[in-house]
Amino acid sequence: METTRQSFKRLDVVIDDLHSLFEEWEREGALLSHLDEDTIHLFRLAVHEWVANLVQHARFDERVPEVTMDVIPNGRRVRCIIEDNSNGFPLDERLDTQRQALKPFPERGMGLLMLNAATEYFEYSESKDGRQRLEFTVSADSDPCLNIPF
Repeated sequence: METTRQSFKRLDVVIDDLHSLFEEWEREGALLSHLDEDTIHLFRLAVHEWVANLVQHARFDERVPEVTMDVIPNGRRVRCIIEDNSNGFPLDERLDTQRQALKPFPERGMGLLMLNAATEYFEYSESKDGRQRLEFTVSADSDPCLNIPF
């Protein structure tokens, strides 16, 4: 098991780059080989959801976007840290608002709630250097469906 860091600067292609990266990891079979297929799929979805939200909603002002992703496999878990140089947003407030306005089976607006519910550990903060930092863990030893809020 190895730790890897990836960097992205182009939001217009970052989703395609992520899909290619995961496909490469699957072909090589090394980085996430200790995880079952469902956990790898959940991990991919979590990364995709967060980065897709960055692409759609993050404000970088005049800064060139800089997104880094660290993937740290650890037994039957995988930890991921995604940092970016956007302006950030109040995630806890957004999650509370979404929970209160939750309709049964909505078509949109569930991504952050599902990401929070489907991860074993989930924390969003501003790092010491002013970058936005999401850290989450996905585990093969838990059933994320039990936490989904609908």
